[in-house]
Amino acid sequence: RISGFDLIVAADVLVYFGSISNLIKVFASVSEPGSILIFSCERATNEEAPLGWRLLSSGRFAHTKSHAIESASNVGYELFHYEEIVPRIERGEDVKGHLFGFILKNDEKEL
Repeated sequence: RISGFDLIVAADVLVYFGSISNLIKVFASVSEPGSILIFSCERATNEEAPLGWRLLSSGRFAHTKSHAIESASNVGYELFHYEEIVPRIERGEDVKGHLFGFILKNDEKEL
């Protein structure tokens, strides 16, 4: 068996995906139990994005905290860190974002 990744970091990358469920599923499938997943994304509220994500006028996607946590939890990740951040400044305005840290808890993933 080939070993998987111990760490996956995606900084300001998930803004190019609508639902992130399948992407996180792939991350889990190529990772070892105990591995770390860290990512940032633009922030949306549940009211703004009832599906868990929404397309912004910038052409990027924003995601809800609950969509990110549910997508990761469904494939065996456990949240160990969360904070609201400003991932970048765009046209002089702070962009609202989140930073997530997850650990892959077991090898019994729903893949």
